[in-house]
Amino acid sequence: MNEITSIDTISEFENTQKLCAMLLKAPHYAKIGAEGIFAIIETAKGLGIDPKQALNGGLFYVKGKVEMSARMMNATIRSRGHSITKDKNSSDTCCILHGKRCDTGDTWSESFSIKEATAAGLIKSGGAWVTFPRDMLFARALSRLARQLFPDVIGSVYVEGEISLDPNISEKPNSSFSLPVISESSFEPVEVIDISPSEEHVKILTDIFQQLPEYEEKIGKFLLDKGFGHYTDMPMAMFEKILKNAEIKLQEKNGT
Repeated sequence: MNEITSIDTISEFENTQKLCAMLLKAPHYAKIGAEGIFAIIETAKGLGIDPKQALNGGLFYVKGKVEMSARMMNATIRSRGHSITKDKNSSDTCCILHGKRCDTGDTWSESFSIKEATAAGLIKSGGAWVTFPRDMLFARALSRLARQLFPDVIGSVYVEGEISLDPNISEKPNSSFSLPVISESSFEPVEVIDISPSEEHVKILTDIFQQLPEYEEKIGKFLLDKGFGHYTDMPMAMFEKILKNAEIKLQEKNGT
């Protein structure tokens, strides 16, 4: 690395640190933590993904690693011109995907099954693997395919749930990572992103609402009264409170 490149790299990291310091003032980002925000932004930049999309549901920081939503992974691969095809023999117990690169014409196929998920201890009562098996199978099959055929597109990220829902991966020990103390007068003001639920966040809530139709109707009326026409219109703090209450009601309904 020559001196100019080294200086540019250090400058980029410093800019990211400054942005992290600003974002930490927002409650939503404070939950991610300084280390998480930094990892997500730098990963997004390295993969050519808009940091705003990454921070609002595209990328997640889990157990010291970065996960990517299946939707973003699928979209990112396709945006580079590559193709992914779901095999007609896929089912609720197995997802088979075929991929093809647009630059070399290389092809690869991968699959993931409920049998594999069970063997890995991923199946839990009332969890996403039970409620949405096709979505979970697709995500895992996609991750496998991407690692083999599109590693230049996804880098070292994992697909959403691959780390957080794997009982074989323990929590990362407390990190010593910290941001430097930065005087607000030492840099130009950075615009803090206005926080509202992303489509990925909303999907989590609507998936729960499918099992709680009466509560969904009640929340719908409440939002209309408050002047919110869609879930993505409400403040993140309100969304998180509604989501938490919905999760509690679902647990009570399922007796868990």
